[in-house]
Amino acid sequence: MAGELEHVGLGPPEVVEEVEEAEGQTKSLKKTEDLLEMVKKLQKEGSLEPQIEDLINRINELQQAKKKSSEELGEAHAVWKALHRELDSLNGEKVHLEEILSKKQEALRILQLHCQRKEGEAQRWHVELLEASRGQHKDLWEFHMLKQRLAWEIRALQSSKEQLLTEERQARAKLEEVEQRLRSPPEVPGASAEKDGLKAELEKLGAQAQSTPEVGASKKAGRQFPSGSDLALPAAGPDAP
Repeated sequence: MAGELEHVGLGPPEVVEEVEEAEGQTKSLKKTEDLLEMVKKLQKEGSLEPQIEDLINRINELQQAKKKSSEELGEAHAVWKALHRELDSLNGEKVHLEEILSKKQEALRILQLHCQRKEGEAQRWHVELLEASRGQHKDLWEFHMLKQRLAWEIRALQSSKEQLLTEERQARAKLEEVEQRLRSPPEVPGASAEKDGLKAELEKLGAQAQSTPEVGASKKAGRQFPSGSDLALPAAGPDAP
């Protein structure tokens, strides 16, 4: 039995020692049984002395001890079997736990790789968002500056337009005044020379009025400046020199 335990290598040291001790007692008791049989045989033949009775009693005690040792050996063997089964169960559980651990480690590795990819994507997204935000702020700033420049140009154009309109009104008023003076009959000598001067001034005013394209374009349907050829001196009366 001890050889079997050593070959398997699964029993605790205390159990192995008990089994070996029980086997030694079994061998000793077997020799005792042989001796007892021999004594009984000699006793039947009447060749034993009275002190042999003590030896027989001792042998009986050894038989009782043998029986008890056999029972203890059986119990130890049962304990060994139970421990062996428990060890097999623990070994199976160990293998199962090792498989679970391997799967968990693989899942953890995959999860770490996934987290690393997500972190990389998050960083790239953050950088792209910052760049887009910077571009948007730049576009807004450029739009704001363009808006301010356009507003300034519009104000400048409005101011120029008002100035041109004022100049146009002044020119038209002066033109009407000159036309009225040209159409009036001469009353004093030398009026012809004065009318020639007014005519030249009228042509000059017409040229100035036509030199403002913005005002002229906005007033296409309005009154046109008369040219010098359109203006005719009134016929001289009988009192003319």
